[in-house]
Amino acid sequence: MCAGFNITDKQVEFLDDETLQLVLERSDKLAASSLEQLRNSSDRAYTLFGFLLTIFSGVTAYLLNCEDLAMLIIGCTLWIGTGIATGMMFSKVIQVHRFKNIGNDPKMFITEDLLQTYKTNKAYRHMLLVAAIEESQECYEINAQVLRERAKMVGHVMSVIKATVIAVALLSILVKVSLF
Repeated sequence: MCAGFNITDKQVEFLDDETLQLVLERSDKLAASSLEQLRNSSDRAYTLFGFLLTIFSGVTAYLLNCEDLAMLIIGCTLWIGTGIATGMMFSKVIQVHRFKNIGNDPKMFITEDLLQTYKTNKAYRHMLLVAAIEESQECYEINAQVLRERAKMVGHVMSVIKATVIAVALLSILVKVSLF
């Protein structure tokens, strides 16, 4: 269960199955949304990584044949910046990350012992709904945390890219001015 969220005994007694079912449906929608956002962010992260890797590879190939000192300085600056950004993406963003699936493993809830308990005690369904709500909250919190961490790292990568673009632009101006 989620360490930060537990339905209290008073709430368990007060809330009926119909209300718990409504809460579960809403919380499952939130958890599903967080999982979908995590999938979308993975797609975007791989696209950004591919873009950066392409630039890095192209600049590397250019630098291998570059003989002009001014262009070599500008190219090296671009190479270092895209290299750092590519490394950050590779090591911190596109790696396999933790996530939590929505729902529960049915084989854990449909055992012979539990079916016997359900036949004799209707509170089983009630407690199953309570546990499912807590599990849905845990799912949301785990996926949302992974998403926040990924967004933070992509923000850092974007800062490196911006700094690289500014450095390349300034170096280009300095090279152009020094040539005249």
